[in-house]
Amino acid sequence: MSSAPEKQSHTGQSIAVRLIGAAGLWVAIMLIVGGFLLSNLFRGPLEQSFEQRMEFLLDSLIAAVEVGHNRELFQRQSLGEPRFLRQYSGWYWQIARLENGKVIARSRSMWDFELAVSDVHKGVLRQVSRTEGPLGQRLQLLEKQITVEGMDGAYLFSVAADRQDLIDTVDSFNVTLSWSLGVLWVGLVLAVFLQVRFGLLPLQRMRRSLADIREGRAERLTGSFPKEVSSLAEELNGLLDHTTEVLGRARSHVGNLAHALKTPLAVLGNESASPTDKMPHIVDEQTQLMRRHVDHHLARARAMGQAPLLRGQTALLPVLGAVARTLEKIYAHDGVSIVVSAPERLTFRGEQHDLEEMLGNLVDNACKWAKSEVSLTAEALSEAGSGGLQIRLQIDDDGLGVPAEKRDEIFRRGERADESTPGSGLGLSIVRDIATLYGGDVALSDAPSGGLRATLVLPGAVLSEIT
Repeated sequence: MSSAPEKQSHTGQSIAVRLIGAAGLWVAIMLIVGGFLLSNLFRGPLEQSFEQRMEFLLDSLIAAVEVGHNRELFQRQSLGEPRFLRQYSGWYWQIARLENGKVIARSRSMWDFELAVSDVHKGVLRQVSRTEGPLGQRLQLLEKQITVEGMDGAYLFSVAADRQDLIDTVDSFNVTLSWSLGVLWVGLVLAVFLQVRFGLLPLQRMRRSLADIREGRAERLTGSFPKEVSSLAEELNGLLDHTTEVLGRARSHVGNLAHALKTPLAVLGNESASPTDKMPHIVDEQTQLMRRHVDHHLARARAMGQAPLLRGQTALLPVLGAVARTLEKIYAHDGVSIVVSAPERLTFRGEQHDLEEMLGNLVDNACKWAKSEVSLTAEALSEAGSGGLQIRLQIDDDGLGVPAEKRDEIFRRGERADESTPGSGLGLSIVRDIATLYGGDVALSDAPSGGLRATLVLPGAVLSEIT
């Protein structure tokens, strides 16, 4: 029942839908704004031409009127506009006395209609206004006050024109512009859709490759990817390699643990079949041996599972101080002091527990063999090709040291430099396992004080780089 809503939520998170939707919305907004601009650009010159036509006809009317012998105005010549002759055509002219509003001449198109003359026009030389025509037409009215030579008073010359033709022309243009921009929008969205589908093809190939890996048909992502996706493919391949390595190590640990426990279990089985007086001692001995093996493999499995997929950031100096204070208390009866030296801003790119376990084992070994002092120092180490900043931790003791030929041996599990001191022989092996999983290393050398130096190299960072 819950699969359908979950699938719908995944569909809503589609990158293609987001990109196409955002592009379609943005293109629509731009086309609407552009449509308004184009409509205004078209309407402006059209209205200007309309007004200029009316201005020309009004000037022609003024020029065509003369004073006759009977001191009356008459039209000397035609204005060249046939619509002034057709009844209620929407184009009209009129001449009226300004003082009383009496119409003394008008176009044939007006028939018995007269344009109203109001007192507002008095004192105004030129005026543009709107009025209503004989058939309810929306007229634009252009008027001028003229004083005619040989005639008393001022006259109001008027030309009126129906704006419906202008409105129809603009509306027709807007309709054509609207569907044209609509077709353009559909074409642009289709182009964006094809571009997004083509651009996301590498992700589709990556999805199919991951499906092949899940089904067991492949082990890694194969094929060439664009540079924007290649880094993701490399990281996924790195993750797959790491997972494969972790699984291989897990199988190896299980096999090693089974092999290690096989002999003690056989000994215990034989002893239980034929009990002797030494049975308690043998059981205790084999139990301790099995516990050591289990602890060792559990530690390695924990370290393998934590590193290095999700590395934290651990301030180095507080951990060094805490380890030093703890071990100084443990070895206080031996008079061992621990000196710590590290930059305050230096950090370890990893889990704090792993750092504490590695340092705890190394410093604990140093305290066991030190005469009076253990030195714990840390410094930044930048190596070419290392992939980033590293930190180098050095643990020096002033003890007897370890011969060079035995240094590799004591890293093997269960091996101890001296059986007279307590321990399981697993500490250095665990340190190397954890350090290796973080891409680091641990090595032994001679200390300046004559004892043993343990050098631990781990990935690090400066605090300012990660804040």
